[in-house]
Amino acid sequence: MRGVGTGAVPRQRQRPYGAPAPGPDARGRDPGGRTLIEHSVVEKAAARAVREVPGALVVRSRTARARVSGEVVLLRLRIGVHYPRSAREVAGRVSGHVRRRIEYITGKRVHHIDIEIAELVR
Repeated sequence: MRGVGTGAVPRQRQRPYGAPAPGPDARGRDPGGRTLIEHSVVEKAAARAVREVPGALVVRSRTARARVSGEVVLLRLRIGVHYPRSAREVAGRVSGHVRRRIEYITGKRVHHIDIEIAELVR
């Protein structure tokens, strides 16, 4: 069996002159890159989170609209409320739950949430 010739071995990287030697933590360093989360993903996650709140319903039209700016999310929700529950109470629970879910899923901060009660359903 023949070995690999020296012409097939890739050239090793060399440190630029004067650059510090890599330290012991160089292996655990983040290689870079970025993760982009589209507003449509945030909208779907928010609509899903609305369904998880007792007494809240998603409406027929677009339930969530999101604006993502850097690490900040702005949300606008249109929801329905089961009658005879308190609309204010349900909206408060929806706001808190959606905020926690979106911040957990995306890692971004939810700046504020506007909620419109579009339906009251029996």
